Amino acid sequence: MDEPSEIISVQHEEGGWIWSITVPDPAEHRMKLFRQSARACATYEAELALEELRAADAGNS
Repeated sequence: MDEPSEIISVQHEEGGWIWSITVPDPAEHRMKLFRQSARACATYEAELALEELRAADAGNS
């Protein structure tokens, strides 16, 4: 069976998103962490905004 090249763990805690990205090779880990953190941040900010819109829409119904 293939070994995972990276493991991304995401948790929502106290109003914010916390994620960790683990890669077996330390140099590769630093590069992936930098690139993927930027993408993950934008993705989760968009999800939070969507949750807020849905909550506001539900409140107006």
